[in-house]
Amino acid sequence: MKALSPDHLEDLRRSGLTDDTITVMQCEAVPPNEVPIKAAQSAYRLPYFDLAGTPNCFTRLRLVPAVMDTQGHKMKYWQPKDSVPHLYLPPLLDWRPVAKDSATPFTVTEGEKKAAAACQHGLVTVGIGGVWNWTATLDSGDTLTLPLLDEFHWTSRPVSICPDSDAWHEGKGWQILAGFFALAKDLQQRGADVKFVVLPDLHGRKAGLDDWLLIPGNDVVHGWPMLDRMALDHSRFGALNAWWQKWKGKRISRQAIHHLDASDFVLTEVVGLFRMAIAKHGVVFTFDRLHEQRGAYHAELTVTLSTTEILDTIAVSLSSDAAQVKLANSLKTYSDQIPWKVLLQKSCALVIRRHRQGEPPAHLNRNSTVEALTYAVNPLVPRKKPTILFADGGKGKSTFALMMAMAVSTGQSVAGFSALAGKPLFLDWEDDLDVHTRRLHAIRAGHPALDAADVQYQRCCEPLVKLTHELARTIQRENITFVIIDSLLAAMGGDSSAEAVGKFFAALRVLQVESLLIGHTPKTLPEGQENPTVYGSVFNQNFARGVWELKTEQELGEESAILGLFHRKSNLTRKHLPIGLKVTHKQDGTSVRYEPFDLTNAAELEKALPLPSRIRNLLDSDGIPRSSEQIAKELGLETKLGSVKTTLSRHKGFKWSLLSEGKDTKWTTISSGK
Repeated sequence: MKALSPDHLEDLRRSGLTDDTITVMQCEAVPPNEVPIKAAQSAYRLPYFDLAGTPNCFTRLRLVPAVMDTQGHKMKYWQPKDSVPHLYLPPLLDWRPVAKDSATPFTVTEGEKKAAAACQHGLVTVGIGGVWNWTATLDSGDTLTLPLLDEFHWTSRPVSICPDSDAWHEGKGWQILAGFFALAKDLQQRGADVKFVVLPDLHGRKAGLDDWLLIPGNDVVHGWPMLDRMALDHSRFGALNAWWQKWKGKRISRQAIHHLDASDFVLTEVVGLFRMAIAKHGVVFTFDRLHEQRGAYHAELTVTLSTTEILDTIAVSLSSDAAQVKLANSLKTYSDQIPWKVLLQKSCALVIRRHRQGEPPAHLNRNSTVEALTYAVNPLVPRKKPTILFADGGKGKSTFALMMAMAVSTGQSVAGFSALAGKPLFLDWEDDLDVHTRRLHAIRAGHPALDAADVQYQRCCEPLVKLTHELARTIQRENITFVIIDSLLAAMGGDSSAEAVGKFFAALRVLQVESLLIGHTPKTLPEGQENPTVYGSVFNQNFARGVWELKTEQELGEESAILGLFHRKSNLTRKHLPIGLKVTHKQDGTSVRYEPFDLTNAAELEKALPLPSRIRNLLDSDGIPRSSEQIAKELGLETKLGSVKTTLSRHKGFKWSLLSEGKDTKWTTISSGK
């Protein structure tokens, strides 16, 4: 250890430090050739210590006398450039119990000598090398605060901040108080009870804590408690509080810019609702009703912090920096530790980009995976796809659709239809709640397995395109998986044009759920068309992924009717064979029951079966071989003899076989054994 020069000792003693204190502080002279400032005449080293009083390898140099730097400022101290901040703990006491006991008050002042002088007088005091020497911004963008602060327990600890007296001078005090005030707010956020101590000038000159302690009568027991103190919410700090809010925001934003990347922002879109989750800060921004107006994007914003919704449906411009800054400032009242401005601006930009681009493109290749084709109601309604069920009016479409919804609600199989458990929504443009309530109770009576069915019902008046937004919210909120629309034309507002159909299916696509759409048949068939199609534009059938026609056969006055379901179109699989059902309605409307039925036993519906099925049924009916002419005649298809012959030839050896060739050619089914 290099002995201190007389000038060095004089400098230390001016702060009231005794030789014993100077010895404990382990100050030492710096050899002239090691002083880093060329203009400095001499310097001594002030080592820093850890809680146990052991030097921690960090030192500052005191230049004696002070020198002028290149900017014309008086330079009293020097420390390595870009060095991290350190807290000066005078080694006059054991700091370990002080750090653990938050009931122990202590003081923070500027400078090592002042802190040592206060400790020498019995006032527990730490020092910082300068009003801003408690924080630093690293090359990585991280903000580093005095590391030793993390070693102290702060909850309810009384802390006094004691700047020099000139901090309270008009005009000059701002620069001094700003750094101390930011430190005070940092300690307050850690849980400390922080107050500023107001030192008076001495004989018209500025005074530090060491100067004040040199005045007779200014002792720690009596004089120190008598000094004025100001809490951080004192009116004197009004402007400082406003400044600190901005400074803190910039600091947080600067750090966020360095550390936030695209992976921190998880954007999902569900039926037009954009949800931005930033797990790093526990923040979720939900953008609703996104729309463009005069070249700018607007939305309703809901902000969730952790699990608390702190803002609900606030109108915000996603294209306005000023609007985002204003909103970010209001969000600071909930947490000033979150870089609201950075998060908002980044989220708004990502949402706009996603809205413009739509769903990101995907790659289709040998590594692509896909879920197996499944059905919400097998084999009628594939998952996530629209299916049309159409028929003439009064054929029981709505009741049948409600039964399908009940099967989905319970996950039960009914009359040969197996349903995947889900949550159904019945959108009704034709009847009302009472009508469907009676139908539901009747179906429950006929099918006890559906007793627990719970179908969400909504009576509708506006076209679907006007209801899409609210329906999307309902579907998301209620976890709806299966939607019935009764009926198709009414849901289009009565407009059957190609344009209206296109808008309807575009709106339906937004809902992203499987749907069963109830349609009607036109009054007359176009010339040359055998089977009816959905009423309206041909795009109804084009946009639907599956189309089923419902036909019925019933004697007047009978309680039972036969239903035939005929698969008219499928984009996903081969067409399914016709499905037969027997539905029994009690005359008083208290019970409805569906059962499987063989359509070959229904004379009228049997005519709607595919031609191969009709031929097979005819040949199987009595086992008598027939010629193609006889088959066509008995099926009432004399005018379509060519179709009958083509069908017989196509399925030869599979469904039937020839008994002979030539003029006496006869056909018989293979199963007959003839």
